[in-house]
Amino acid sequence: MYKDKLVEGIKIKVIGDSIAAGGGSSMSYRTEELIFEDDGTKYFKKVAPNSWWGLLEKYLRDNYNASTIENKGCGGAFSSQINKHLDTLISSEDNMVFILMGLNDRKLTNGMEELKINCECVIDKLVNKGKIVVILTPTPSVHSNEYYPNRIYHTDNVVSILRGVADNREILLIDNYQFVMEYLKKNRLKIDNIIYGEGCGNDGLHPSDHVQKLIFQNLIQTLQI
Repeated sequence: MYKDKLVEGIKIKVIGDSIAAGGGSSMSYRTEELIFEDDGTKYFKKVAPNSWWGLLEKYLRDNYNASTIENKGCGGAFSSQINKHLDTLISSEDNMVFILMGLNDRKLTNGMEELKINCECVIDKLVNKGKIVVILTPTPSVHSNEYYPNRIYHTDNVVSILRGVADNREILLIDNYQFVMEYLKKNRLKIDNIIYGEGCGNDGLHPSDHVQKLIFQNLIQTLQI
């Protein structure tokens, strides 16, 4: 579907939260490169070679020559901050933008309403700038993480919002939540069986290397590249 768009020299930008940044994968680390600062909180760039986007970067480099990915995912960022700092996150050279955000909004009283408004606003701004926009859903997390006291909403609520926004705005959706759930059902597994891994984040939320690979597989299958 998108193979003809991945020409030599295309620049892909990834924005969103820690899942966008590749949090949870092994060999990932925070750099000292500041992405933005908001209300005294600083958000730094992350390197994550074993993440979904690290795997995609290698795949595109091997198969599409000079296609490049720059990741500006910000661990802990809310959708309102992504919207507020969008001009900092995006450059005029970016051709395609992947957006993966919403899990932090689960902590807010009106979190899902804010996610919908901010996601729609971000998409509209990017489309008006001529960017190709792709929305990604997060993957499932374990029950204990889903029901921390600060979780007013849950991952399936976030996924529902993102699906609706993508449908209303006619934006391509990479539904990682559905892909992983189908994988679990097919293999008679629970998310607890695959979300942990050696050297990974192992907090029950951020994907292990195994789950990162599933996101990558879903991405290239959906994009048909």
